[in-house]
Amino acid sequence: MANQIPTSSILGINVARLTVDQFIDCVLAAARERRRWRVCYVNAANFNLAATERRYAEVLRSADLVYADGQAVVWASRYLGCPLPERVNAGDFFERFCKACARANLTLCFIGSGPGIAQRAAQNLMERVAGLRIVAAREGYFEPTMTGTIVGEINQLAPDFLVVGMGAPRQELWVADNIHRLDVGVAWSVGALFEYFSGYRARAPVWMRRAGLEWLFRLALEPRRLCKRYLVGNWVFAWRVMRERWSRSGADRRGR
Repeated sequence: MANQIPTSSILGINVARLTVDQFIDCVLAAARERRRWRVCYVNAANFNLAATERRYAEVLRSADLVYADGQAVVWASRYLGCPLPERVNAGDFFERFCKACARANLTLCFIGSGPGIAQRAAQNLMERVAGLRIVAAREGYFEPTMTGTIVGEINQLAPDFLVVGMGAPRQELWVADNIHRLDVGVAWSVGALFEYFSGYRARAPVWMRRAGLEWLFRLALEPRRLCKRYLVGNWVFAWRVMRERWSRSGADRRGR
């Protein structure tokens, strides 16, 4: 089914042309059928990282489903003439996704963030969503020598969804390296998602998210850490998108 998902090619990566509802339906079906999918997200920062980190770019290209986490990616798709229907940001719909999992009796396992954060996120979500089954939650920053033990613990539980929040590219690389021996239906990389649902980190107001300004809110909260990513990175991404459009226009003219 992964090769049947409509996609738009953006800077060499195929991004799913799905609405939020279609995305939820798609990953639930993959989990039910135990397809062992790798699901990844992209935003402007991810594209910039993929431009310099070859292995990360390869992992994104080989993923079963890549979705547009950032509004800048949606704008880029329109500029390139291959429009995506909307932003698919897990923070905006994860509780709705959890309700769908509860109705379908699908299990989740959380791994990611610092000590106690995934656990608090799991507790908060299970309090909000009746019938939700999060079978385990644990810290994601562990020594590589622990990987075999952690894979064994996950496989004992055999969750339908393994939700991984270690930050890019660590989470995507870890999943790609281990998916062949993980007994899961879907392995979904989610970045800082647990930090939001645990209450550890605040999210931007809804109006800023809808306007594509969530990056500005995050920059205001953590200017030192995020200054380069946003004030420089957003312009670098825009330049890459413009260069891609010029390249496509040139190819079209040569083809006539």
